[in-house]
Amino acid sequence: EIPAADGLVPDQQRIKAIYPPSDRFWADPFVRSTPDAHYLFVEELPFATGKGHIAVLEVSHDGRLRSARTVIERPYHLSYPFLFEWHGALYMLPESGENRTVELYRCINFPDQWVPDRVLLSDIRSADATLIEYEGVWWMFMTQAAQGQSLNEDLYLYRAETPLGPFEPHANNPVKSNARGTRPAGAMFWHEGSLYRPTQDCSRAYGEAVVLQRVDELSDSGFRE
Repeated sequence: EIPAADGLVPDQQRIKAIYPPSDRFWADPFVRSTPDAHYLFVEELPFATGKGHIAVLEVSHDGRLRSARTVIERPYHLSYPFLFEWHGALYMLPESGENRTVELYRCINFPDQWVPDRVLLSDIRSADATLIEYEGVWWMFMTQAAQGQSLNEDLYLYRAETPLGPFEPHANNPVKSNARGTRPAGAMFWHEGSLYRPTQDCSRAYGEAVVLQRVDELSDSGFRE
């Protein structure tokens, strides 16, 4: 089920900043809330290593950071811990483009025990894979590029009958080429009957802004937003 958005623009007066230690940064938050706390799954990148891993931040409902701990770490960079549920299980699809894979992990004990489930795609250089179920089909959005080229411009789509695959490429890949609003920036959502896709504006600098795209067509024959 796709979560509905209460509004397209948040009330910034209610936003409370959470800052990482000075020796690292946090990025790409995906939130899972329980009656006890909010759990923010993030890319955590220590400056000493320059390699990201996935961490979870436990935040109280009044905005206090209770803890931060590593949940998935690999020999290669991980980021963008996209979360989704399927048949009662919680899954994570972190970016593992440095390994030329799209890897799926399954939670066995929330929030910090995850096991590899399967590799959905391999031998591709991609970024920020994002899933959505639309009219009975599971679609995977990602940017993709050859080695040495930008991962901010070319949008690729893949489709499957379930989020566990197997995934087939869209016939018109890449379905969009534009650094101004192509690279995924979070989970897609419905608002007033329309499907929206958060994207990054990378036209002047990586991740400079978030741009909401309204999806007008998503099918085997075409894509428009």
